[in-house]
Parts: sequence; structure tokens; C-alpha cells
Amino acid sequence: MQVSIEASEGLNRQLKVTIPSEDYKKARQKEFVMISRNRKFPGFRSGHVPANIIERDYGAEIAERTLSSLINKSVYPALVQSKISNIEGDSVPVVANITNNGPEQDLVYTLEFEVKPEVNLDKDLATVAVDKIEGEIGDADMDQMITNLRRQSGKWVENAEKTAAKDDRVEIAFEGFIDGNTFEGGKSEGYPLILGSGVMIPGFEDQIIGHKAGDEFEINVTFPENYGNKELAGKAAVFKSKLNKVFENQLPELDEKFFSFYSETAKTIDDFRAEVRKNMERELSKIVNDTNVRAVLEKLVSEFGGFDVPSRLVAQHVVDTKKDYEKRKRPAPADSVIEDSIKRGLTTRYVVDAFITKYGIKLDQKAVESYIDMIASAYDSSEEYKKAVMNNKEMYSKLADLSFQKQIADFFFEHANPTVIKKTFTELTAMYGRYY
Repeated sequence: MQVSIEASEGLNRQLKVTIPSEDYKKARQKEFVMISRNRKFPGFRSGHVPANIIERDYGAEIAERTLSSLINKSVYPALVQSKISNIEGDSVPVVANITNNGPEQDLVYTLEFEVKPEVNLDKDLATVAVDKIEGEIGDADMDQMITNLRRQSGKWVENAEKTAAKDDRVEIAFEGFIDGNTFEGGKSEGYPLILGSGVMIPGFEDQIIGHKAGDEFEINVTFPENYGNKELAGKAAVFKSKLNKVFENQLPELDEKFFSFYSETAKTIDDFRAEVRKNMERELSKIVNDTNVRAVLEKLVSEFGGFDVPSRLVAQHVVDTKKDYEKRKRPAPADSVIEDSIKRGLTTRYVVDAFITKYGIKLDQKAVESYIDMIASAYDSSEEYKKAVMNNKEMYSKLADLSFQKQIADFFFEHANPTVIKKTFTELTAMYGRYY
């Protein structure tokens, strides 16, 4: 087999693959023998069928099977023989321009594929500025957490005279209009909602605050550009609304009965606060780690990204993503939104791969064990959780990957120019959408 590079443009490569006539003949003879042995020919004993009869009845199938076999078995060896080291293995190669004049002549085709982009990491890490979050838990954070826990155990009581405020529960009727027309899913006779929960589109809940039961009013909002239903995305809407009911949360007393909902040992408020703090510290550690890892990955992309990614691979992932949405019976975002997300993911992958290769960062098994310990500490049966992880390759692989991301972030902070920013527990949970 002969392989030569025919074209090279951007991340696209094209090989010319030539399979000698002798190999073609051998492959066709092999298919011929298989057909003769595995097909029945009325009037002839097995192994005694004239060649011309076999060719007459199965010649087209033999030719098709031979061509398919030759190409399928030669694609990977052709890529190896090309000695191109940065081939994008996730991008499916395309066979084209087949010249097939039968086994008396060479079989020729072109193989089109994509390569990974080159990532320039020449910039000195010490000159790269990056924010590094450090978290802290103050008395105000503790008080807010305990208030949140009391809300979870509170009793909702209807109050017809109360003005709706943040953290109240309401029941609201509404009907949405876009350009004067109703739309599917835009109507409810009594939608339950906790104000400030953020479950509605931005601005919706804010415009309920200040109203009382029985009030009729309009809510004016704009659907986000990345809204799941692309027919509504980016459009302004008016919701004609009526506030049916307002409920206030009657919070339980801070007594032993309340403590027992969240602790098996706490008897006093001091015991309870100590246990709550321990849980908050564990959660804070995870939030800070996740935040810093995200910051490092974004900084790596902003500093060392900016290159093109394989276009066919992107298109391939867009199709796969849309099929996944369809399989789950969920509305898919616009193609452009999916494409942008895929491009960001690929850029991150290429930059991170280049980064760990340049600096020789390898997975530290002890760090993985420490990371798993950190996650397991959130469970009452931490040892059972760790055992389950160790016995589940998929779970272990996922946590090992997260641990490796932390390793990369730690290395980056050590060699870059970080600015430490202190954030409280409440600030961090509010920033990253964690509710209690």
C-alpha cells in the first residue's frame, strides 16, 4: 500500500491511498471463496459450482464486499503510515474520490481527516494574572445557614393581608403574550412559587414582590437568548397576572426538637452551631475548589486559546448533541448555542492537554485518594461510599478526573501570578447557585 499527502489546509489533511492490484486480486479471491462455500446453488454439490455460475449470481456482491473490505482494512494503516502525529482521533475520517476499475488495476482513494490544533504555550506563566478565591465562614454566614435550615423545616401559613416579599411562597395565575399572541406553556391558573428561588426567567419573581393577594398586574420580561425553547429565546413577553395567595413561613424554635432534624448528637445551640460549621467548612472547601478550577480553566483558554478547532468534529458533535436532546425528549438549544459550547469544550481540552504535556503534570494517586476522602466526608457512611467508588470504575474515573483538574489548578496558582480574593460562604453560595 502506498500513502502520500495530497493536500493540507488549516486542520484538514488529505491522503492518497493506493492499494496494489495484487492485493486487490487476493482480497477478491478470498471473498469469492467465502461466497462459494456459504451460498447454496441448486443442482450443484458444495465445492463443485462452476466459477462462471458464482460470478453470474454473486459477482456484484463479491465486488461490493471486496471494495468494502479493502477500504475498511486500509484506513487505519494508512493513517499510521502517513506518520502524522497529531491526528484528531475523535473526528471520523472520510473516504472519497474512489477510483475502482477492478482487480486488474490498483484501487485508489483519498482519505480526508482532521488534525489537532497547535497550542502556543510560550508565554511565561509568572506573568499571567489570575484571581484565586479563599473562603471564610463568619458569624453572619452561620446565622444565615441556620435561618435557611429553619426555613426548610418551617410551616407555610396563608396570610391574606401580607405583602409578598422575598422568601415568601405565593400562588399566582398568569397568561403570557408575545406580540399580542399567547404561546404554549405560558399559562397557569395557580403556579406555586417561592420568591427569590430563581426558578422563573430573570425579572419575573421581582415584579411579584410588593403585591398582595387579589392584585392584578402585568409582568414584563425578556426570555434569555440561551433559553431552552428557541422559539421563545430572546423575545419580550408580557404576563397578565393575578396573585391568588401569599404564604409566610413560620420558623421553628431553636430547640432540641429542631436540632434532631439535622443532628443525632446536638443538644444545645452551641453543639448545633459546631456541627453546622463543620458541614459548612466541608461544603466551602468544595465550592472554593470548584471555583478556582473553573477560574484556571477559563484563564488557560483566554491566555492560550484563540485557535481554530476541527470543523467536522464540531459538526459531528452538534448532530450527536441534538440526537441526545431528542432521545431525552427535551427541546434542544439553537444550533449556534450548541456549536459555541462544543467549541469552548474542545478548546479547553486542547489547551489543557498541551499544558499538562509541557509541564509534565501527571495524575497523583494520593491526591485522588484525598479528593475521594473529601467527597466521602459529606456522607454519614463515608467508608461505604469510598468502597463503592473503588469498586465502580466509572465513579472512580470521574472523581479521578476532578482530582486531576485540582492538581492542574494548584500547579497553575503556584507558577502564575495569583491575586487572593477572600469571599464569605454566603457570597460564594449566592454566586454559584447553591441553595439551602
